[in-house]
Amino acid sequence: MGSSTPTDDASTAVTEPEDVVLPEAEPGQERPVPVDRWETMAERARRLRPTWRGLIAYLTYQSLAFLIWVVPILPRYTVQHIGVGLQDSRQFQWWLTWTPWALSHHLNPLHTSYVFAPTGANLSWFAFIPGPALVMWPITALFGPMTSLNTLMAAAPALAAWATYLVCNRITGKFWPSLVGGFLFGFSAYIAGNTIGFVNLSLIFPVPLLVYLTIRRVEGSLGPVAFVAGFSGALIGLFLISTELFGTAAIFLGLAFAIALVFGGPIRGAIARTGALVLLAGAIAAVFLSPYLIDVFAHAPSTPLYPPALMPAADVWTFIVPAPFTRVGGDALYTFLSTHTANPVLNGVAYVGVGVVALLLGYAITERRHRETWLLLGLVGLIGILTMGPVLHVGGVQHGALPEEILTKLPVVQSLIPARFAAYSALVVAVIAAIWLSRATGRFAWVRWAIVLGAALLLFPQAPTHSPPQQIPTFFTDGTVQRVLRPGENVYGIGVQRGDEMVWQERSDYWFRLAEGYLGPLPLEMRTGPLSHGLNVRKTGLEPVGPTELVSWMSQRGVSAIVVDDHALDAYRSLLTRSGMQPAYQGGGVSVWRPVGGTWGTATSSGAQG
Repeated sequence: MGSSTPTDDASTAVTEPEDVVLPEAEPGQERPVPVDRWETMAERARRLRPTWRGLIAYLTYQSLAFLIWVVPILPRYTVQHIGVGLQDSRQFQWWLTWTPWALSHHLNPLHTSYVFAPTGANLSWFAFIPGPALVMWPITALFGPMTSLNTLMAAAPALAAWATYLVCNRITGKFWPSLVGGFLFGFSAYIAGNTIGFVNLSLIFPVPLLVYLTIRRVEGSLGPVAFVAGFSGALIGLFLISTELFGTAAIFLGLAFAIALVFGGPIRGAIARTGALVLLAGAIAAVFLSPYLIDVFAHAPSTPLYPPALMPAADVWTFIVPAPFTRVGGDALYTFLSTHTANPVLNGVAYVGVGVVALLLGYAITERRHRETWLLLGLVGLIGILTMGPVLHVGGVQHGALPEEILTKLPVVQSLIPARFAAYSALVVAVIAAIWLSRATGRFAWVRWAIVLGAALLLFPQAPTHSPPQQIPTFFTDGTVQRVLRPGENVYGIGVQRGDEMVWQERSDYWFRLAEGYLGPLPLEMRTGPLSHGLNVRKTGLEPVGPTELVSWMSQRGVSAIVVDDHALDAYRSLLTRSGMQPAYQGGGVSVWRPVGGTWGTATSSGAQG
């Protein structure tokens, strides 16, 4: 399967120093030929077994990810989010504890009455991450969900890069080009942009693993049983990480497979036979995931989760101008992006930079005689067009419809976010770079390396500006909550940051239920006014809430207590008082408010709370 070394004896290893001083030749002997130091390094890499080369690649990527994202918060690793630390970090902490807690209490983790009580919620169309939650269960139990979340976020870029290295190395057989190719995907704008807090999107490593397994099967180095087992396992893993990634992977990998089948030439038969095994693996995965799949289709939203105007899609500028999370130019150019594009952070995941453009042009010119050149470039172009969404935007100005407008009419596809399609073009770019570098020969080979390394430099990510360490009121951590609230009581939480109530609930070991909660975009049937989106100090863009509306909403949902963070009390004290409530407990960083007399009465004023 891989290359073998002439001997495992360590004494045969090359130990040439950097500055080699060659001895004078003995009489009658030829002078030794100088050894180029870079050739020596390449020879060392070639002589390592494939397993060791793969391990070195992974450790290189993981060390780099550690330096970029972990070191800035290392002293506060268990309490401060590796990303920007907003509501999504609180949501994912809840997800990491919910699945283990539900299973240990013999509950179906796909359905919960602990959020949006009393009706509850089906979780199949939210950012549910049961796979990572189960893998991290021991760490979560020992060190808490923040530690598990940070560990996953730090591992995601390295895993994506390593899986892509396997793909590139299988295609090229060259270590250094494959190492660079892995970097271009694992540390791409897509990964860096989602490392601000979207762990379900950054854990994309099963996608390149699926490509790697397919290549192994087509070339015949992996048997059918091993292929089906590995492919079905990767499919299951991807689905349990993110149903969105699973859906987009099925679309784009299926598209790539169809193109390979049509233009496969002499290997078309092997591709077709592999396709049959892919269908078998998909059927096995579908049987294993059937309860989850049934819920996904049974609860598919009738309207997009995001309104069309808010669906992040790439502007032409976002392909070229460095995104805010890149080290070179990102912060300096943020003002420009904010002026000329919508949502520079979410759309910035499509950024490739002028370096990648130069790489693609160079590849097209020098490798124009190879059929796969135009197939790969065509795939990058097609994905790039889809990344821009249904309407072309240049500098924030609309310039007509794009092909994706047709796809937005499909029931499931309409909820996919176009800007995130950039993950698949980044994967193809990584493969192109590895192929191009592996064919670099002659005295101008350095030009290719200079272009590709320049592209990598322009993509090099930086850690985001972190929020302060997370502070959880001691009311939920020292046992007080069990004395003040009844078990299973339906509670409404008002915190400083949206999603605070989710952390309060999981830290109290799900002692109480929540009448609302931050689970991401809500399906239409769950959008019952501003109160369904939560109240907090930093709420923006929501309708003002008045006492009458608060009393009606709480009464309909059987809420018996409102828990308010002390830092939010000044903003909501008047609303609670005018709604006929009074504090029943104060301490541990919160106050607990209940209706006067124990039942919801009539509001004393219809004035709104801004």
